[in-house]
Amino acid sequence: MSSISRSVGIKRVPIEEERQQLVTELVFTIAISPHQTAQVLKFIGQRLPKLSGIEHVKRVKKHPDGGLLVIMCQCSQISREELSIELQGTEWETLEVAEHAVPTVAPYTAEQYDLWKAVWPVSYRPPVIVRTVLSPDDREYIERILRYVADSMSTDDEDVVVAICSPHTRLIMAETTVSQASRKVHPLEHAAMCCIAQVADAELRRQESASDVLPAKRPHSPSTVDDDSNGDYVAGYLCEGLDVFASREPCVMCTMALVHSRIGRLFFLAASPSGGGVSRYSMHSYKSLNHRFSAFQCSITSTDKI
Repeated sequence: MSSISRSVGIKRVPIEEERQQLVTELVFTIAISPHQTAQVLKFIGQRLPKLSGIEHVKRVKKHPDGGLLVIMCQCSQISREELSIELQGTEWETLEVAEHAVPTVAPYTAEQYDLWKAVWPVSYRPPVIVRTVLSPDDREYIERILRYVADSMSTDDEDVVVAICSPHTRLIMAETTVSQASRKVHPLEHAAMCCIAQVADAELRRQESASDVLPAKRPHSPSTVDDDSNGDYVAGYLCEGLDVFASREPCVMCTMALVHSRIGRLFFLAASPSGGGVSRYSMHSYKSLNHRFSAFQCSITSTDKI
């Protein structure tokens, strides 16, 4: 007799830095002898603009003929003519000024580092955490909620199911299913937005029952479980630290709402067909935004088990 087993795949979505491609800009260089290095660097420090935004680029590299190539300044800072004027009257006045391409941004991954340094030597500091490792207990909880979300899906592929959970209690705090028809009626009727609203309403009710006067500003302390709340989640900043599970990747609008709500993690089953805020735009990891969160694309595969 056979039964159906459902295995869950969980794959972290790369952050913005891991997706970056090699982009270069031009710098002015001159070829020098190794014994001239200290003098050239002193001259550069006193007379030429400092490197801006490319501090990861090493100032000196080996020249094929045995000498050294030294970066004088970026081509965007001064013109070749202005550089020639600065060099007049120095021992490097007759040296040829060349242009070389250097990586504009610092490498984040080891693969990027190998590609970048082939263009010009760069500094590289491996990130402290490259991958998010899930503990066995955490993975069991994640798989359980993902299966629940999958089971809650209707036969209509346009329906979207979203559940918001506390990683502390590992219980569902809010859930909703939104159909395509509902989204056509109201442009903000998206599952993720509706779930965030449920969490906000629940927090409002909790505060109203605890005090007649609501705080003027929500606290920004890390999410905790109140010892007197019987395990109920006590919000720090709306959805701060909460886990979001979705049958489909959130759109750009919903992803921004998740950023502003300060969720902890996002798990989704299907990528957005039109390009979601995570897989296409990496909005979960923008350095310019006020919050970042981890995102995972997941899958559920059914197999016959004897």
